Amino acid sequence: MLYHGSIIGGLQLIKANSKSHSSGERAAYFTGDRCYALVCCRDQKHSFVTMGLKPDGKQHYYERFPDQLKTLYGGKRGYLYVLSTSDGLTNTKGNTWESSADVPVDCCEVIEDLYLEILTEEATGNVIIHRYSEIDPTEQKMHAIYIKEHLDDQGQDMKEFYISHFSALWD
Repeated sequence: MLYHGSIIGGLQLIKANSKSHSSGERAAYFTGDRCYALVCCRDQKHSFVTMGLKPDGKQHYYERFPDQLKTLYGGKRGYLYVLSTSDGLTNTKGNTWESSADVPVDCCEVIEDLYLEILTEEATGNVIIHRYSEIDPTEQKMHAIYIKEHLDDQGQDMKEFYISHFSALWD
């Protein structure tokens, strides 16, 4: 099973309108990791994903501001578009698949509350969540200062996002 996470419902096709990390061409993205697809269910203008696969084979999600996970996903609906086969797709790295053409979906799973679903994934051991309060204060500060120093690097939408969620962490 491959997944594509989105906040847009009713899609019949996943369009190849992202930029491929491998070729630079247009691509539609998919993952074999359901949990990663869940965190991709977000407003694309706020591209703030702090999760990645670690050597233990598990996804690790790091909160970089207090209650980040709940703030970004709590009470929000998402859609996991499912493919039953990888036929016609290219495996670019690990659990990541892409297509240069639009891809019809086989079915869609509606997630009523993304936050609760991610917590369910945590309870089953599919993701390890490193909550902000558990992260070393030196590391917390390092990330906050880095963001402050790079406020203008990713456009106005991300600047507003960073100010909204990180300014209280700056000295």
